[in-house]
Parts: sequence; structure tokens; C-alpha cells
Amino acid sequence: MANTRTSAPAPVSSLQRAAIVTAIVAVLPYVIFKILWLSGSSFGSTTASGGEGMLTPRFLIGNTITLAMMVTGVAFVVALTRPWARRIPAPVVFVLGAGAAGLLGPILLGLPPGILIQALIDGELRLPDSGMHPWVFGLVYSGFCALGAAIAIVVGAYVIRRWGDLLDTPPPAPSLIMTVCGVLGVLPFSCAMAVWAIAGPGSTGPQGMEQPAQRMVLAATALLGFLSLLCPLLSRHLGRWPRAAWLVTWTGCCVVALQGPTQILLAQGGEVAPVVTGIAVLATPGASLYGIAVLRTHLRRQSPLRRDDAKQPT
Repeated sequence: MANTRTSAPAPVSSLQRAAIVTAIVAVLPYVIFKILWLSGSSFGSTTASGGEGMLTPRFLIGNTITLAMMVTGVAFVVALTRPWARRIPAPVVFVLGAGAAGLLGPILLGLPPGILIQALIDGELRLPDSGMHPWVFGLVYSGFCALGAAIAIVVGAYVIRRWGDLLDTPPPAPSLIMTVCGVLGVLPFSCAMAVWAIAGPGSTGPQGMEQPAQRMVLAATALLGFLSLLCPLLSRHLGRWPRAAWLVTWTGCCVVALQGPTQILLAQGGEVAPVVTGIAVLATPGASLYGIAVLRTHLRRQSPLRRDDAKQPT
């Protein structure tokens, strides 16, 4: 039987509709904060002079970029559920999906259990003094978690609808050279994140990540990194869970590639620890090359199979 594809638009499920509404509601507080801060307001700041700091070039550029990213994320979620969604170029889906996975994955997986652990250990949720009221962080980061879940639901349904037949076998190991690139990039980064999650960042790690809830985000980052490296290498043992293996590999590679630069750009007070920079220099190209090599190896192996399937009589 030939492998046929329908061009009919995918029906939007109730879960996807709920995800769209969730994404829009989730980013509203963040968008409002950013607009106010870009106008020089000190809203949410613990000091009346907080608004002046928001007008410095570093904060103006950062707030503008992150505001644009939030708007793009919601637009991406909505676009993937439109009747013309199948016509969105694959590279656009690849880049935006990678950005969402790499930036929101550790928050979505690490922050909720981290908050619970911190509440059980300390009896309260304490946040480091960074010039903002705790409720600001509560609104913003709960919004990040909700947005990450919404994007995961919509992108997951879209990918399965459009490329699901490519995910029926687990991600394969790439060439030896690309595997070495992955190990050199992913392993030091993941080990460092694991150490900082357990012992705290101290003076060498990402500053402002001392609380248990924040360190759980580092732990999630480390775990995703380790698993993204291991899944393709253990491909023959993952035949029963191919899509889960792809999800872990994809998310982990994106996280390792993007979290290093993110920690540099968002460094507390603009002071970046040299070790953070060093592992990011290795992690970003290493994880990118490894992830793309896994995908290209899989596509090369699938092409002959798809051609043979197309030759079968209907």
C-alpha cells in the first residue's frame, strides 16, 4: 500500500483550542510588564527608582527582544492551528520550535517540582533580592510554564500530523565525528549544570540561581542534556518508544544549544562567570551539530524505505 498524505487541514481539537487560550493568557502579564518597563515605569520594582534602570541600553534591548519573542511564540501557536498551517516552511517550524523547546523546556520541567521541593524544605518560597516584588516572578514564571505546556501541545500535534511517519523509529547514532562533537559539547555542559544544581552555582556558575527551585531548573537542564546525548547512542534499545526518544533528543539538544547563550545574556548584573562562557562556547555548536547530524542520518536512512514503499502496488 502506498504511503499517501492528505492535504486536508487538520481539525483543531478542544485541547489545542485550550492551549491557544492558555498561551495568550499566559503571556499577558509578561507583555504588560515589558511595555510598562520600556516606558520607564517602576511597576513591580521594590524601589521607586527602578524605572530608571529599565531605561539603560542593556534593559531596553533585552526587554524589546524578549517582548518580541513572547509575541512570536503566541503567533506561532496560533499559526500552527490554521487551515494553511501545512504550508508553513519546515525551516520556520524547525527554528521556532527549537527556540521554544530550548528556552522553556528547563523551566517547564524543573520549576514546578523545584517550587514544591523548596516549599517542603524551607516552609516558604523565598526568592533572591533582584529589585522586583516576588509576585512579579510568580506571574512571569507561571506564565512561562503555561506557555511552554501550550506550545508543547500544539507543536507536538502539528509535528505528528505532518511528519509522524518519520518518527516511527528512534533517533539513530550519527557518524563517529559528529558523536565526538556532541560529547565534547554536551557532556561538559551537562556535568557542570548537574554540579551547580547539587552544590549551588557558587562563584563559578550562573549567578542568582541559588534557591532550590532555581537549582531544579539547572538539574532539568543537565538531565535533558545527558539524555539527548544517550538516546541516539542507545537507539537499538528504544524501539518501543520511538517518539518519546525523539522528543527527549530534540528537546535536550535545543536546551544545551540555547541555555548557554541565555545564561550569558541574562547574567545577574551583567557579570558572566568565565566557566559559564567556556562551556557555552563548546555546548552551542556541539549540541547543534550533534542534533542536526542525528536528524540527517535518520532522513538518509528513511529515504530508501519511503521510495520502496511508494513502489508497492496499491
